[in-house]
Amino acid sequence: MSDTLSPILQWINAHPQFSGLATFIISAAESIAIIGTIIPGTLMMTAIGTLAGMGVIPLWPTLFWAILGAIVGDGISYWVGRYFNTRLQLIWPFRTHPNLLESGEVFFRKHGWMSVFIGRFVGPVRAIVPLIAGMLKMPPLRFTVANVASAIGWAPAYMLPGILLGAASLELPPDIALHVIVMLIATALLILFCIWLIQKISLLINKQIDQMLTWFWNQLHKSSYFSLVTKLLKHHNPKKHYGQLILAFYFLLTSGLLLYLAAYVYITGPQNILINNAFFHFFRSIRTPLGDNIMLAITFLGEKTVLLPLMLTLFVWFAVAKNWRTAWHTLALGIMTASSIGIIKYITHIPRPWGILHSSENFSFPSGHTTLTVVFYLGIVFLLIRSLEIKSRRFIYYCTGMLILAVSISRLYLGAHWVTDIIGGCLLGSAIFMLIALSYNRYAESKLKPIGTILTILLTLLCNYSIAIHLHFTRLKQNYTRLDWPSYTLTVNSWWNQQGDHLPLHRINRFGLTSQILNVQWIGNLSTMQTILLQNGWEIPPKNNWISVLHRISDVESAEHLPLVTPLYLDKKPVLTLVKHVNGNKKLVALRFWNSNIVMQDIKQPLWVGSVEIVPRTYSWLFKQKQNQIGLTSELLFTHISNKYDVKQLAIQINHKTQPLILIKSKYIE
Repeated sequence: MSDTLSPILQWINAHPQFSGLATFIISAAESIAIIGTIIPGTLMMTAIGTLAGMGVIPLWPTLFWAILGAIVGDGISYWVGRYFNTRLQLIWPFRTHPNLLESGEVFFRKHGWMSVFIGRFVGPVRAIVPLIAGMLKMPPLRFTVANVASAIGWAPAYMLPGILLGAASLELPPDIALHVIVMLIATALLILFCIWLIQKISLLINKQIDQMLTWFWNQLHKSSYFSLVTKLLKHHNPKKHYGQLILAFYFLLTSGLLLYLAAYVYITGPQNILINNAFFHFFRSIRTPLGDNIMLAITFLGEKTVLLPLMLTLFVWFAVAKNWRTAWHTLALGIMTASSIGIIKYITHIPRPWGILHSSENFSFPSGHTTLTVVFYLGIVFLLIRSLEIKSRRFIYYCTGMLILAVSISRLYLGAHWVTDIIGGCLLGSAIFMLIALSYNRYAESKLKPIGTILTILLTLLCNYSIAIHLHFTRLKQNYTRLDWPSYTLTVNSWWNQQGDHLPLHRINRFGLTSQILNVQWIGNLSTMQTILLQNGWEIPPKNNWISVLHRISDVESAEHLPLVTPLYLDKKPVLTLVKHVNGNKKLVALRFWNSNIVMQDIKQPLWVGSVEIVPRTYSWLFKQKQNQIGLTSELLFTHISNKYDVKQLAIQINHKTQPLILIKSKYIE
């Protein structure tokens, strides 16, 4: 294969002016039936991407010609299949290998018109599916839409590894560039394999569960003691009785988990639960003004002022259409949701997280936004799917799940809820939805008017959302303003002698866990501190760019780049970061300073706390290597320092270990 690839790539390298034509021919040939199974298109497109990444051939024109070639290649296959129709079975090689057409036809009938899009990325049927689409008389317009859309995704996807490799080779040594691209490809393949494996296992398990539940339903129905259960859980379609059994089981399981979680949070206290603190600190650490606006806009999708009026509107709509069962079940959804949220909040009295300017007066558990979102959006999708008889239900439920997840994350991001509140809201909402679904499924209901129902939902939702944004956005944005950690005062003498309960000795990371010793404390002006340190061999590190990112994520050893994730203290980034090479440039030492939120009451100056650590040379995908403890001395910080400063080195006991601590202040400060 390399004997075939090498001359072609050498020719393109020598004649870059013809690279577009060559890319078009290769891409088109790779997509034509039969020819595409012979040409190593994946390798050739990756190799062309490498040349584009290196700048040998232009990137965007090459992508354009690759996309155009893929469209033309599949188009040729489609029209060949449409012209020859069933006569294809009499033509070589399909006459001697009928399984080629059979496998493609099975794939096409399974996925419908989407098979043209999906098949582009599936090796065994990639070049056959367009042929089958033409043979089975797929409408030309529908084929063209799927063909163009898949080509736009296929060409960049197949060329991307090569583009990255080519671009990286210009900035990185060849062995490192190869390591980077191999790591990226291996990670992508591992993710795809895991997805495929999970799907196969799920199908196998679901099949076994279906058989078991069908048998169990029949046994309950025959029993003189438990036949009442089957009467209560019956489905209007006898073939779906066992589905009611599944819903009932999950309803009981969800309700039990909700009761257990509520009791656990009530007894333990939300602030004492590790996962709550981890998410609380993480989201506080990533807040930005733009992020606040986006998350606040998302959180309005779960506001009761948006969703409860929608419920009332739908109740009226269904009642007018004489869909009485649907109307009453919609009303029951709203009443049960609103009442259960209020009752549970009143019983549990779980306090909300601190850290925002004005928290809601309501209690925290469960999250009302999450509960309302789960109940209403799942309920709406449930009703529409039954009415429209849509086959691709899983995709619609996935989209609904993403919407629910977005609202839930917005509540955590804004600091309005603990993560246990979100979990509780999901459990409560799911339980209410399943209970209503169990009741609704018992009897058949006349189909809804799909277009009218969808328009009613969208217009009401848009109207309610717009009004809520207009009336409450500014006020809620102010309410959700992040508060800083509290400040403390200390005398210089107490600090110099390390007397005081508020002295920071450890840094708390993004997940609220103790992670690092703060081994330097300095009273002074920050710009003066930076000037002194720069005079003593410290340097301002270069900012992270995509090369440093590639170094770090690919486990490449380097003594030049800081970690990708900036350490935090009190949920804030360091105000000063400096580096120094030691041991003959073999090790990189990082010095970071943060504002301690402690002010010296005698002189009204802040205390800066910092850490000196050796930057680990490598990072793995999942775990950061344990940081090497450094023998911290004043000589490491300063090769020379003015006699205007006092430097004091202490040895303190932390967790039964002796750790160095350096204090620095001006001699004029007493």
